Amino acid sequence: GQNLARAELEIALHSLFERLPTLRLAAPADEIPFKPGDTIQGMLELPVTW
Repeated sequence: GQNLARAELEIALHSLFERLPTLRLAAPADEIPFKPGDTIQGMLELPVTW
């Protein structure tokens, strides 16, 4: 589970940044909303620009 998910994420992010080298956050990092929760956490949205 967890190790596979981390490996998949690493491959996906590497591919994404390789294809879109100018990819950047479109908002300050401290303004990105997070989903509250104890077991599952994550961003509600991730605004980017390239």
